[in-house]
Amino acid sequence: MAYAVSRSTRDEDTTIIGESSSAAAASSPIVKEIEAVIKKAYNECKSSASSSGRSSFNLNRNSATHTVNLGNAFSNGSSMAFFFDELCLAVKGGRLSSAVQEWVETLVQEDFENNYVGDYHEDEDEEDEDDGAMDTKKKGTKSAGNEKEMQLLGGNDGQLQIPTSSVDLSLLDGSSKNPMAPPGELRFSIEGAESAVYLKVLPLLSSCNVNEREYLPVQCVSIFRLMSTICNAQYGGRGLAEIDAMLECPLLLPSAESSGFEMWDDMGATKQWVITASYFFATCWIRQLINSFIYAAAADDSNNAMETVGSFTASSQGFNAEEVQKKIVARLRALVDLEEELRFTASKCYTFAPPGLDILAPPKELTASYSNNVDDENLINTSVDTTGMSKEEKKAITAAKKQQTKQAKDKQKAKQKAKKAKKQHEQELINRTLGALRPLNSQVCLALGFKELSLGPDASQSQALSQLPQVTTCGAPVTMLLLKLLQRTLSDSLSEKKKGAFNSGNSIDEYDGSDNPYMATTGSSTASSSVTTTYADIALASCEDSSKKCFALLDSFLSGGVFASLYENLAAVTELRCGPNKTDDDEVETRLVETAKCLFSSVECVMSSERLTRSQTGKIFLSAILKQVSEGDRSDYGSDPKRRRPTAASMNKMLGYVADNVNEIVTGAYTADLEFAMDGIKCMESILDCSKRISDEEDDDDADTSSSLSVKLSNVAEALLKQSWPDDTKINKGNVGKLLSLFIEHSSNRLKSLKYVVDEVLLQMPSVAKGQGVDTSFPTCTHQTFPTFFGITLENLWKELVMLFDSSSKSTDPDIVLKRLKDMIGLLQELSTLTKKHDSLAKTNVLLQQLKFGSRFMETFVSKAIPYFQVKGRFEEHEKTILTTIQMLQVPQKQLSYIISHAKREKIAILVKEAPRAKKANESFTHKVKALLKKNRCVTAMGKSSFNLCTVS
Repeated sequence: MAYAVSRSTRDEDTTIIGESSSAAAASSPIVKEIEAVIKKAYNECKSSASSSGRSSFNLNRNSATHTVNLGNAFSNGSSMAFFFDELCLAVKGGRLSSAVQEWVETLVQEDFENNYVGDYHEDEDEEDEDDGAMDTKKKGTKSAGNEKEMQLLGGNDGQLQIPTSSVDLSLLDGSSKNPMAPPGELRFSIEGAESAVYLKVLPLLSSCNVNEREYLPVQCVSIFRLMSTICNAQYGGRGLAEIDAMLECPLLLPSAESSGFEMWDDMGATKQWVITASYFFATCWIRQLINSFIYAAAADDSNNAMETVGSFTASSQGFNAEEVQKKIVARLRALVDLEEELRFTASKCYTFAPPGLDILAPPKELTASYSNNVDDENLINTSVDTTGMSKEEKKAITAAKKQQTKQAKDKQKAKQKAKKAKKQHEQELINRTLGALRPLNSQVCLALGFKELSLGPDASQSQALSQLPQVTTCGAPVTMLLLKLLQRTLSDSLSEKKKGAFNSGNSIDEYDGSDNPYMATTGSSTASSSVTTTYADIALASCEDSSKKCFALLDSFLSGGVFASLYENLAAVTELRCGPNKTDDDEVETRLVETAKCLFSSVECVMSSERLTRSQTGKIFLSAILKQVSEGDRSDYGSDPKRRRPTAASMNKMLGYVADNVNEIVTGAYTADLEFAMDGIKCMESILDCSKRISDEEDDDDADTSSSLSVKLSNVAEALLKQSWPDDTKINKGNVGKLLSLFIEHSSNRLKSLKYVVDEVLLQMPSVAKGQGVDTSFPTCTHQTFPTFFGITLENLWKELVMLFDSSSKSTDPDIVLKRLKDMIGLLQELSTLTKKHDSLAKTNVLLQQLKFGSRFMETFVSKAIPYFQVKGRFEEHEKTILTTIQMLQVPQKQLSYIISHAKREKIAILVKEAPRAKKANESFTHKVKALLKKNRCVTAMGKSSFNLCTVS
């Protein structure tokens, strides 16, 4: 392939390759040479698999005992699949001559039609046509004998389609003699579409010929991807309408009943493998269909910026936008159904392994046989009368009973262990199968903006909350699929972390990236020749190269209204959870919560990206995204080429709208899902961070919005802390501890919040029974979570001391500073007394937090407060307050000394490790205070571990 591309490039400016006559170009020696090289590689790949197929022709003709060998030859088809993928990259790179591309198209199209496409019988009255199976043609019709037959044979609107292949027809009507083949059915036809062909999936995977069963299915998706790329107008093709028959054709698959729970066990191991493999390759096929035809879904709009970044509208591909969008949505629904069936079959078929993977060996718990060593005849009667028995007999009966009880327990334990191992094994089978599927292209997210999936009355206009009361449901399976894809896409594109050499899973299709080794550097891209007319074009032209791919993707999403669909779904979830249409249905609540989680993740990806706040280009896109997410305005983007520079005030205002929506979803109705609540908290926190970055970058004084967002975040955290959660909820530092930190840090009055937590929560713990919270006002603080509350409160108390002196200046009123300092030390004193007087609360992890943050508090007091006291005239003016403050701090100092002694005496390693720093802080405090008092003519009487102060009159 490298030779073919380089040869085309070397001579692309000559009169032979660049000649206007396509016939002359096709007959040129250079083109012939390139074709010969490609043909040789094509034949080499083809012959290796064909020889493998011939050698194993009768492998599974009459026996199911060779099921373990099914799929072993999948790797033989990989070379051809790689060959087609490489050809596809060369076409996308724009460095193959048109003559070579036309020759490649003819070569692969013939093979594709012969191997994968099935035809229907023509009606006798219909005139014969010369078009191939890839062209749209009228379907033959016959009257349906009955509804079941019409369903199996692809009947639509009272018409019956009869396959020309007798093998395929026998699979459909149940007359097949193939022992490997389950009942067949033509499935996933698009309603109203006149399908001219169908895709052969079951006929290939149930074939006794290894070449057909295990080689051709592997290359199917790759060869179609190559064909769609050659036809794509984006890469110089005639348009995707050339292969439109594939978008709407049904698939010949195992019948839905054969993969159902009722009939699955009756299928046998071989047929189970065929069903699972059929669903796997059918799912890959549907994914590639969507990947290919998503480029033909853009509406014809003069303001559409998609056209300027390398994409094309539906008309340029030969389609009507509305029609192709409906078909793509239909294919997305089919994809959801197929993946659901694949999950079931993959979990139950232990012998199926996706291409490139070995069969996953079941755990030993499933293969071991647990025989019942206690036969019914030998069971001991527990009510037997032992009267008259000898001592030895009684002893033997007692021992037998114990042995019988032990065996019964061991058997039950083994069953439970096997059940758990089976569940884990089946989940691993599902994960590896779904992970091997064809990746979805990031552009598939554009389907979120299709009219078919819009929740508002007019997808082209802004949707206000008042326009959505009629919405009765959201979170449909297709929407959830697209939202998850959007979250992964945004995470990958907006993240600036370097990716590893290999990426696991199939989340995003990377073939359309900038890593194409055949990509032309200049002049080959259609996008590069387009005239920049909109503000998005100007932004993309001026931004740094590393961000162009990311911004081009965001540009297409904005043009397609993807972010406006986030607004619609956020508004719908808010309405259905908190509005008049809310319901108590647990199933509906679960669906709403899952939808909200996906929405929160997508919003968080945007808000946490520094790429969108670091440069002016990024801010342009961030402002446009916020416009859609906060207002649902689809029509604004790209309509004004002279858009003014977005201001921090305007973006902060829109951030506030988004935060309000998230806040309403989380707190507007009761939720028993703490994980869901934490997802909302993370989303709001990312919004706040984004607001701070915007304000800081522009040196904007608009602190009101950021402050308002901080208070909102604090209020939401407080509300969740005061909520009762189900008993099975896992409460730990990661959730409740995070909430407490946010409640204190973002409070409008942090010291007041600290005082509330200490006085109204922590000091009430001695009277709280185990397993209960601090009455009904703060149920999340229990004996289990007390160490978390205690440690976070101490940490924030220390941070507040640091902030007090870092923010103080000469103009700050010393009375206010000293009063706040006295209040902080008072809270520290109360916490020290709490653990000193109540041993039940003085656990090791609590004492560790006290050592750690108590010593830091002392260090900050010595380094910040004492120099503050030494300012000229300050000690004399506030002597009484300063001395009282120092006396109050002696209580925490003594407690630190007690903890250090306790740690050494009890040899508690984790406390001993922290002791040196605490001891040094205590000593430093003593020496600095002593020097301060001597300097200011105070008499000090030193004690063993502390000192008493009295002033000289």
